[in-house]
Amino acid sequence: LASPSPVAAEEGCTRRPVVFAFGDSNTDTGGTAAALGSYLPLPEGRTHFRRSTGRLCDGRLVIDYLCESLNMSYLSPYMEALGSDFGNGANFAIAGSGTMPRDRPFALHVQVQQFVHFKQRSLQLISHGEKAPVDAEGFRNALYLIDIGQNDLSAAFSSGLTYDHVVHHRIPAMLSEIQDAIVTLFYDGAKNFWVHGTGPLGCLPQKLAELRNDDDGGDLDDSGCLRTLNNASHEFNDQLSSVCHKLTSQLKGSTIVYTDVLSIKYDLVANHSGYGV
Repeated sequence: LASPSPVAAEEGCTRRPVVFAFGDSNTDTGGTAAALGSYLPLPEGRTHFRRSTGRLCDGRLVIDYLCESLNMSYLSPYMEALGSDFGNGANFAIAGSGTMPRDRPFALHVQVQQFVHFKQRSLQLISHGEKAPVDAEGFRNALYLIDIGQNDLSAAFSSGLTYDHVVHHRIPAMLSEIQDAIVTLFYDGAKNFWVHGTGPLGCLPQKLAELRNDDDGGDLDDSGCLRTLNNASHEFNDQLSSVCHKLTSQLKGSTIVYTDVLSIKYDLVANHSGYGV
């Protein structure tokens, strides 16, 4: 996930960068706090920001580092009514979101529909001679980031579904929703996509704390993570990568970049001492 310096990014861009983000807590920069009227106290935001920002994180998220690398302001949550600046795009990600059920707030499908409304309203304002934060060119050349699926996988295993059912039925259904989101955005004018795979589900403290059948710890790997859940994460990512590859050939003129964040996050766990943890 190496990024160019802000200066290099600024020199390399001939137009103002615009980013639209969709997903869950891995990308949410305050949407949930705004939508629910909740306040996330410290330790949320204790590093870098030194204050609560609505992120379910003690510091910055990947989307924040992306914005910094492009020398642009952090993305404002779409749900935030006050103080938002959508000149560089908007963040539709909401913590706890998944792909299914598709019409439940704030599933991926709902987030995409919010974007469609945002774009239609922006272009409508421009057509009436008024100002809008993003114009037609901005929407057309924007980067569309999608990072979702972790909550779906977690819920599937917590509900007692078998590994085979998750891999052969639930994951394909999840990917169908992600594919639908990409296709919908593409036919609405988007062409540049950055799609994240899910992280190592078996390394999450929440999953490690749940009751399980391996009393002898036989499902734990050398890093203390659950093999079965991580295998499912790998399976999800493999299938997601295939979907992205297929869509790249089908959606002419599109650029769809898939990123394996699982290996990056797993390395942080497996080699935590090397990172000062």
